[in-house]
Amino acid sequence: MALDTIVCDDRGRLLLSKDIREKYGVKFVVIRGLDEVVLRPIPRDPIKDLQELGKKIPKNLSIKELKQQAREIAIKQAG
Repeated sequence: MALDTIVCDDRGRLLLSKDIREKYGVKFVVIRGLDEVVLRPIPRDPIKDLQELGKKIPKNLSIKELKQQAREIAIKQAG
């Protein structure tokens, strides 16, 4: 994971480097945590992204099993 330092200008704007904009786009969701701010890119083509994610879902698991896995991953990431 690379770290970039970004400074707000006098109007509160952030300037993202060209390589970041090319990789992630120019639209982001701002997530405010207790002691952090996270920018999550909004996909350029969300339908295509969902289709690609859908291809990775194991076909042999029930909805109940998928929900359980999602819950376990969320708990681990929140840890």
